[in-house]
Amino acid sequence: MKEIKGKRWMIPLYGLALVFSLVLGSVLVVSHPMVWEKIHRNAMGDKLKEKHYDDANRITGGLWTQEPYQEISDSLIHMKMNPKEVAHYGDVRSLISTAKVVLAVCVVLVLIGCVMVGWRRVWGSGFASFVLLAIIAGVWMLINWHSLFKALHWAIFMDDSWKLPNNSYSLGLFPHKVWQNAGGVIGVLVLIPLLVPIFIRKPGSRNR
Repeated sequence: MKEIKGKRWMIPLYGLALVFSLVLGSVLVVSHPMVWEKIHRNAMGDKLKEKHYDDANRITGGLWTQEPYQEISDSLIHMKMNPKEVAHYGDVRSLISTAKVVLAVCVVLVLIGCVMVGWRRVWGSGFASFVLLAIIAGVWMLINWHSLFKALHWAIFMDDSWKLPNNSYSLGLFPHKVWQNAGGVIGVLVLIPLLVPIFIRKPGSRNR
């Protein structure tokens, strides 16, 4: 017990590592072509024609390949992407690669935390961190969704490279509703694993 007390200050760090692991893992799952296509179609329905969905799948599918985005743009059916769109998707592809590395580091931290202070403490801290972040994001979204959207992009890209011209093809293919649905799916994918301790009883709890 004394050993845990000495490491108690590390518990929030392990909890945040768990949250980041789940968030990054969920983002990678959602961004995968097989999953993203379903989210996209569910959000847009019949607002887009099949040729638009074909173009959208070419664009998002390219995030998981090494095909140059200029070639992807040239192959689109309805409309080509402008240079800023091409550059933006190249940046996103790089971020996905970086996310995989950061995810691996966070998973290692979580495993260390489980050994050092116990997995229940790590999960409890992670759940508390997630609830706090969810409340902040939820209130922010209700007050001004566009502001939250911009803030998240500034935090990720650290510049305005994500801002596309108003006539960009991507803005019509992926309006805010798509991103809101994707955010909801990510939130659920993060929350479910954090609830695991509720369904796993502590050893000996049945005898109490």
